Amino acid sequence: MSNFEKYLKGVKAGIGMGVAFIPFGLTIGLIAKSNGMHTLVTAALSFGIYAGGSEAMLLKMVYGQHSTALEVVISVFMINLRYLLLNLLIFRQLKSGTKFWKKVLVGIGLTDETITYAILKKENSPWYIIGLNTLPYICYGGSSVLGSLFGDLIPEVFRASMSFILYSIYFSLLIMSLQKLPKFFEVIIYVIAMKLSFMYLPGLNMVSSGWAMIIIMISSSLIYAIRHRNEEVGENE
Repeated sequence: MSNFEKYLKGVKAGIGMGVAFIPFGLTIGLIAKSNGMHTLVTAALSFGIYAGGSEAMLLKMVYGQHSTALEVVISVFMINLRYLLLNLLIFRQLKSGTKFWKKVLVGIGLTDETITYAILKKENSPWYIIGLNTLPYICYGGSSVLGSLFGDLIPEVFRASMSFILYSIYFSLLIMSLQKLPKFFEVIIYVIAMKLSFMYLPGLNMVSSGWAMIIIMISSSLIYAIRHRNEEVGENE
């Protein structure tokens, strides 16, 4: 199979995720417009940052909380810090000898959803993953521009439900991964327990959501790794 055929195969696989990104992008564009952000700036953020959660936080901090530039940069960095770990999973999965520029093209388009899908499918072709990333990137950026331009024409009932579509597709990918690797359900238990602790326990509930997310991510991963390190060693022997 040629590189172009692998790319087209990835594009086809990404159609569903691309469609799911449209309502989320429309919502981001609508929020940006309601806060007075120019459409060109919205386009630059959506195609440049390409991170719905980070862009939503940025809009809230700039227009809602009037935060300083340093606070915005630190917060966006923290919420995206997980990609340092998630990208490593993909880069380790890529076939050996993959050139650096191909890794860059793979990395800039990755999202939680495309990473999960690529890992589940055990794809090691950079062209397939680039294709997988293409439609979600275009759909999210393009729909955010449309949301900025025409979002006020969308009925309120539909606008209120749009943000749930993207989360539903990620939840379905999570279920798929647990069906194949049920032992990772243990990590979810750790995450839920620590999240509840940061929400309700005195002292911990004073920690900012950004720091709480980083601590939960690292702690749950470490606990699982420590508990099962002997199993992993045994499997590799």
